[in-house]
Amino acid sequence: MERSKLFSETHMNRLTGRLVAALLSLSVLAAAKDTPEEEARQESLRAAIPLGGNFDPQPAEGIFVAAGHSLNVVVSRDDGMTWQKVFYGAPGGDHGRWAVWNSVAHTKGVFAIASGWGAPGTVIASDDGKNWRHLTDGNRQPPRKEGKPYDMLTTMEFLGVEGSFIMPLEATPDFGKTWFRASAYGFKDAAGKNLKVDLSHPSLACGEHAGGKRIIVIGDQGPAIFSDDLGRTWIPLNVKAEPWDETIGAKGIIAKGSVFLMVKGSGQAVLRSVDGGMTWEAHPLGVERPESRSFGLSVVGDEFWVTGKNAKASKDGVIWRDLPPETPAGRFAVSEKGTLVSVAKKRSTILRSDDGGTTWKEVYRFTPDPNATGGAQGFGDVEFGRVKRVDGH
Repeated sequence: MERSKLFSETHMNRLTGRLVAALLSLSVLAAAKDTPEEEARQESLRAAIPLGGNFDPQPAEGIFVAAGHSLNVVVSRDDGMTWQKVFYGAPGGDHGRWAVWNSVAHTKGVFAIASGWGAPGTVIASDDGKNWRHLTDGNRQPPRKEGKPYDMLTTMEFLGVEGSFIMPLEATPDFGKTWFRASAYGFKDAAGKNLKVDLSHPSLACGEHAGGKRIIVIGDQGPAIFSDDLGRTWIPLNVKAEPWDETIGAKGIIAKGSVFLMVKGSGQAVLRSVDGGMTWEAHPLGVERPESRSFGLSVVGDEFWVTGKNAKASKDGVIWRDLPPETPAGRFAVSEKGTLVSVAKKRSTILRSDDGGTTWKEVYRFTPDPNATGGAQGFGDVEFGRVKRVDGH
């Protein structure tokens, strides 16, 4: 469908929003440019991480794993009561080799964490939560010819589904030994012409569709691509979701069952799809956008939770209830015992609730490295899953 050539006020606002975002991104990247000596030091740190592909999944013990910028990884093996740092890359912020967003994933006894934005990406993984190594076994072709065997595409979100780890355009079904990758420039329309898809600042979610799993990726302009085979192949999702406020960059997507939800802009509405992302309908939400720009989207039990300066929950994405005012912003994970753990990029603490989110207790606090400049240094994501037992557990 061709765009109208008449520039309405809405179109001008959208273009202005994109231009501002692009300029901000360029200025941050320029400011974050490392010296050759610093790049060499950080590359030596990445090279020292053992290669993977040789994982031994034995999902015997449930643990929480949280991670944030600097590839700062902590683990709890006692239902969220105490935490231990198990991995640290190097001081960093929103850009660079050690940037971590919503990218902690777990599937079938293995955790994996993606880091990197605007620099070579790294994905580390562990089958016991204590010992971490590259997810890849080193035989994967790096994105660039001169790249390292452990260089990965960078992503702002990462999924673990039915034994596969999935990011936009790439997936591994066997814990780092085999990789399927597509190009953002390889899509064609019905006439065979090149079709551009928007994967800027991508977010993705996995839900149920047509008896299987569907992965949907959204970019700054809305729904972009989908996969029905756990990331082995991708198809353009050439649909529009309205209203889509392009003057505010905050966005996210989440799924539960066959319901996909997107939150975009100021948080006054949620966009809902029950047909695998082919059509979207807006419903009132009323969650005020947080200072960090990103809404906290989580599935807690049988409900969607959306948090910002206030928080709401819904079983179906249509009817929403207010969560208690004490509900923290950010992302949540739930243990098998029903314990909730909360993390947030703007908060250097981990909070725990054993009463379904009515009351919260601080269980971990850290002080960011003084050299970790730029961006929020709190934990960006947290997941619960089962891994191999380690000595003493």
